[in-house]
Amino acid sequence: MLDTAQRFRALARERSRETFETDDVVQLALLHLIQRLGEAACRLLAGFRAEHEEFPWDEMIGMRNRIVHGYDDLDPDIVWRVATADIEPVLASLDRALAG
Repeated sequence: MLDTAQRFRALARERSRETFETDDVVQLALLHLIQRLGEAACRLLAGFRAEHEEFPWDEMIGMRNRIVHGYDDLDPDIVWRVATADIEPVLASLDRALAG
């Protein structure tokens, strides 16, 4: 998860919002990485998720499900917010969880 989250953040940081809006490859890459994070979160043991309530598990899994099942009706503002802002607390929580 850490590697995927870091790749996700780096990809978004290296691109502008305009590039995100106009480059299908960037959009698809970001969506794929969100899917990977959500899938990894879903596969974690329930006990681990319960011990680490600082993660937005339901939102991560829900976003994955939305991309997979509702791909034709995604809000680009939400995807960009996840890529540029919401990923930061997830990365910080991953760092703490792996350190402890």
